[in-house]
Amino acid sequence: MNIAVILLTQNRADLTKQVIDRNFYNSGHDAHCYLIDNGSDEEQFTQIQKYYNWHYANWSLHKRGIAAGVNFGLSITQEYDGVCILANDILLPENWLSNWVMFSKRVSKTGIIGIHCVEELPPLVDGIHKTHTPFGNNYFTRELIDTIGGYNTEYDPYGMQDRDYAERATIAGFTNYYLPDLKSDHIGHDVGNGTEYRRMKDESLARAQSVWEKYQPIYHNEKQIKCAF
Repeated sequence: MNIAVILLTQNRADLTKQVIDRNFYNSGHDAHCYLIDNGSDEEQFTQIQKYYNWHYANWSLHKRGIAAGVNFGLSITQEYDGVCILANDILLPENWLSNWVMFSKRVSKTGIIGIHCVEELPPLVDGIHKTHTPFGNNYFTRELIDTIGGYNTEYDPYGMQDRDYAERATIAGFTNYYLPDLKSDHIGHDVGNGTEYRRMKDESLARAQSVWEKYQPIYHNEKQIKCAF
């Protein structure tokens, strides 16, 4: 299978280098790697751009939001059979990509695949941990992308883009799940009370809830589940 890996970045060059060192050399499967920036300082972006032999690298002067970054990546990877969306602060286990590819072939109507990160796993059913939203790094099948398109950019810059995408995948009849027996490590997950990330997340999620409620009847009643990218 022809696979694209999209790494989303926003500063944190040191963490990003750790992610590249771990994830890009232990995947167990060939892929073309794309660097999609989301408003990094030019100096930090340049560090990352020079750190790896990217198939393509794109620097954004301004923070465009998670959905806009993902959608740009999807727009330039339309020839691939599967697309991986990676954060710049999550370390993945050995053979993570070869396992994603194997399960995508094995599980009928696979939509989004994840690897357990910070939350408790749902029960193991039919050899996978079926879930509504596999949080963290993800693998999207080409069939899924062709059916529901990209992320909903109304959630940008942050908040519930992944949950919205999983909701549309579920409506379209796809199965979303975590892989069994594998765990990732969210090394940049700073959610302590009083942190800048915590404040940003709380404010963004409060606004995102209204976007979620706006689109529920559009998705479920009108069946308009495809978002352009």
